[in-house]
Amino acid sequence: MIEKISTRQIIFVIIISRVTTVLTVMPIIHMGSANQDIWVMILVSSFYTILSIIPILFLSAKFSNLTIIGYIEKIFGKVIGKIIGIFYGIFFIRTSILFFYIATQMIRTAFMTELAPIIIILILMIVCIYITSKGLEVIARAAELFGPIIIISLIIFMLLGYNNIDFSVLLPIYRDSGFLDINLGAIQITLIFTDIYILAMNIPQLENKKDLYKIIIKATAYSLSLILMMIVVTQTSLGIEQARHSNYPFLTYVRMVRTYSVFERIESAFLVIWTLSIMIRIITYLYISSYAFKEIFKKKEVNIFVYIITIISAVITYYLADINPMIEEIAVPKLLEYIYYFVFKTGIPTIAIIVYFFRRSSFEKQERLGN
Repeated sequence: MIEKISTRQIIFVIIISRVTTVLTVMPIIHMGSANQDIWVMILVSSFYTILSIIPILFLSAKFSNLTIIGYIEKIFGKVIGKIIGIFYGIFFIRTSILFFYIATQMIRTAFMTELAPIIIILILMIVCIYITSKGLEVIARAAELFGPIIIISLIIFMLLGYNNIDFSVLLPIYRDSGFLDINLGAIQITLIFTDIYILAMNIPQLENKKDLYKIIIKATAYSLSLILMMIVVTQTSLGIEQARHSNYPFLTYVRMVRTYSVFERIESAFLVIWTLSIMIRIITYLYISSYAFKEIFKKKEVNIFVYIITIISAVITYYLADINPMIEEIAVPKLLEYIYYFVFKTGIPTIAIIVYFFRRSSFEKQERLGN
């Protein structure tokens, strides 16, 4: 039986996944000219966001009964398609490991400094295996349930810190940035958000596949609006330079908030919201990476891959957390990383479209024979 998810559920999954990137290390404040014009870059990035995902959207609409792994194999053929599919699967695993690691580091350095990394990693691994193995519907329902709570809570956190906000920090606009700086920064912002894959891997499970474009437009608009507000309150409260030199800028902002006694444990409330957010992102990518390898190897069950991939993620996270910490490298992406994101997000799907048009007659013939 194929699991089904609603338009509302997938929108919340994408929004939470995108916002979590900024909620933790906030890499956007290091992009472009990294000054007071970052909010302008975020607005401009909405155009590049849509532009960069047109190839995947086209293919997902054309092959709505297949995941990105399925139609890549169909377009390129079994051998090349499987090789590319494996690379996509590894790409998804890398994303889950990245946030597995960020979660471990943030817990051990910001909240539970005395707790050994191995304990944190084991707890995260057990929770991830349990939830991910329950399937897509459980993940989607969790996002639908906690999504509004997370969004409303973030807005409340931002409103409560109004006393610390100084909008003059954002002035003068466009003085220290050129047209090229703004656009390069906007492209960088676009590339780090890879959550189109959540949609591309779950198209066959959508209850209403016609909502494909509606999902992207709403998820992009809502998530960018939240991200814009988070960046603005962080920079205007901490200042441009302090925000850039903080490992967890938004957490630093939350700790500055002075509230009435009813909100005196605001940091604890933030920890709950952050934990929900990052867990949804981690388990989502663990699921789609497991589902990708299920399709690649033509297996009936996804759970065997859930166990294997989660354990591998935990082992690599332990190595990174205890032997080779790299928070600074995560917060400030390098050129090769942007190229890496571009290849998987736009490059390969664009080549797939070209190949599809060359082979379109054979695909149409197959469809006629199928009917």
